[in-house]
Amino acid sequence: MADFIIAVSSDLVRAGMYATLSSNKKYRVVASVKNMNELREEAKNNPYATVILSSQLVGDGTIESWRRLHRRYNDLQLLLWARSFQDVLDYQCNLSRVDGYLLDHANYEEFDAACYSLSRGQMFVASAVAEYFAKNPRRQEQVRMINSLSERELQVTQMLGRGIRVVEIAKHLNISSKTVNTFRYRIFQKLGVAGDVELTHLAIQSGLVDLEPT
Repeated sequence: MADFIIAVSSDLVRAGMYATLSSNKKYRVVASVKNMNELREEAKNNPYATVILSSQLVGDGTIESWRRLHRRYNDLQLLLWARSFQDVLDYQCNLSRVDGYLLDHANYEEFDAACYSLSRGQMFVASAVAEYFAKNPRRQEQVRMINSLSERELQVTQMLGRGIRVVEIAKHLNISSKTVNTFRYRIFQKLGVAGDVELTHLAIQSGLVDLEPT
């Protein structure tokens, strides 16, 4: 039997997921949580579960929070419940492993297929996400940027490219503003840009920041 933890802030969405999973005798919902603190507690008790994680469970700090959690419980599987293609890009670029990708407007059949795949140890990518990746003409440039930056530098690059202020980045990443600025200047040097505006243009052009309607 496959164990699932539902980590979504919306009561309505959590209830729907719980009902769907509970109707299948091969699945067991071991926890349904609405914030990261609750998820940490449940992961401690269920370190081998599949976590259906809302990409914005705690806003832009969700990636960093998941990274810390997964470092402690590295057998957890991640099924991302993404709000947008930008969230998909953020998780793809900033985490070494995502086991499944779903957009939050997925239908019942796609949700069921994702849970089935992960319960068998297989990766799942929703058709809309796969199509988005396939149509991305800037993939080569994106890979070049990813390879040139550290994980933290890449995370700061994407957040700056989306117009998030230094003080907010520091808050989300649990580091000081001074440290964020250190990363900024190191990124500028590595990518050969003169400031935030040029960095934003490069992030958009490379596909690290998505401006397409979702």
